[in-house]
Amino acid sequence: MSATADTSVWWAVIRDTRHLRARAACDLADWLVHLDLEGKAARTLYEYARKVAPLLRAHPEKTLAEFTHTDVNDALHRLPERSRYISRSIYNGWFTWAALDERIDTNPMVKVAKMRQPKRRPKDIFSEEEIALLEALPSPDGPLWTLLFGSGLRRGEARNLRRDHIDLHRARLVVYHGKGDKDRIVPLRPSVLAAVADLDLFEQLDRRDYLWYTLRGQHRYRRTPMGDSTFDRWYRRGLRDAEITRYLNPHQTRHTFGWRLRTLGFDLEERQLLMGHESIATTEKYYGRLTVEDVAQKVALLS
Repeated sequence: MSATADTSVWWAVIRDTRHLRARAACDLADWLVHLDLEGKAARTLYEYARKVAPLLRAHPEKTLAEFTHTDVNDALHRLPERSRYISRSIYNGWFTWAALDERIDTNPMVKVAKMRQPKRRPKDIFSEEEIALLEALPSPDGPLWTLLFGSGLRRGEARNLRRDHIDLHRARLVVYHGKGDKDRIVPLRPSVLAAVADLDLFEQLDRRDYLWYTLRGQHRYRRTPMGDSTFDRWYRRGLRDAEITRYLNPHQTRHTFGWRLRTLGFDLEERQLLMGHESIATTEKYYGRLTVEDVAQKVALLS
């Protein structure tokens, strides 16, 4: 597709459009078309264009082949520290594509300073108020939300969870064939055990029944695992019925579980075990190390 393709698809909402007059603008447009053909979402394409645009505005006279690692370093240096890692990755994607497409002889990213990925912050987890609203939904949905928030199940693990995978007497849930086809055991807190007991009482569950159900008329069918799209509809219906105004994807229930463990004072190794992470580095990456404030909370409880 020609580089003169309608760039308004990607750039219409970018206020400062001086980069469109840069000599390398056509190369950026062609890269976005390439990514579009690969199936990248429109929102992703917009974000990529927005991140590269400052480099073009700073050097409007340069062709793509004339950019140097110093130009990229300067552009990254002007960004907030937490934004540099992502922008560097996007620049790298653009120049790597250009090299493969034989538009440049040398990839300047080889000499661009490397940086560590910043630790993620819990900006997208459920609040305690939202959790309370979801867990208060009528049975069986409320107890199922309690199970999500209290066990850290991934959506596939939830869909495949059977009643005989939970031992109320030993307060344990067994995840079979989880991520990486690995099994793990999750100890359950009393509120989760009570939710499962409610399901037993009101739903009359058989030991081979799946906890997440498929509606067939007025009947809840549990003999086979819930499908992925059916789970998505169940999840969205729960948010709507609880009047949760923002959308957080199903994996955020797992992140909420992880950050709750941190708030409750579980150390890094304990969180690794409960989350089922093979490497403690994964736990540290997403949920961080204990801070002085975390330890101070424990000290304050000492008599």
